[in-house]
Amino acid sequence: MVSDEPTSVQTFVEYGWRFDIEENFLADKSNGFQLESSLVRDADALGRVCLVLAVTTVYLVAQGTQVVATNLRRWVDPHWLRGNSYLRLGWQWVKMALARGWALFATLHLSGTPDPEPARASVAQSKPPSPVTFTQTFFYSSP
Repeated sequence: MVSDEPTSVQTFVEYGWRFDIEENFLADKSNGFQLESSLVRDADALGRVCLVLAVTTVYLVAQGTQVVATNLRRWVDPHWLRGNSYLRLGWQWVKMALARGWALFATLHLSGTPDPEPARASVAQSKPPSPVTFTQTFFYSSP
């Protein structure tokens, strides 16, 4: 990480917040809502679209957290370990519920407790990093 400010623990906390925002932009732009494809150019209209996307994001994340809390995650995410975000789980739940006549969760509940099952892209990424070791190789030729 490079910064023009003195680095402290707070710097890393702020960077974590920025990373969370970047994930939200990814969902808005290309990983879900396709905001760039909307071709909305009017600032007021774009503001309204972003408001709708924000409300939709809260709703889908709440659905996703309820899916995990009620142990129904495997119905929408067949992976052994959770690999999808709460937003993606909620989106999958809503699509399947509408297609199969399942009930949507009627309440919006977002817990402030630590995530009981954090999303992991792979088993390899969930392992703690191994310590860095340096080795030195000598090459020589015999006379």
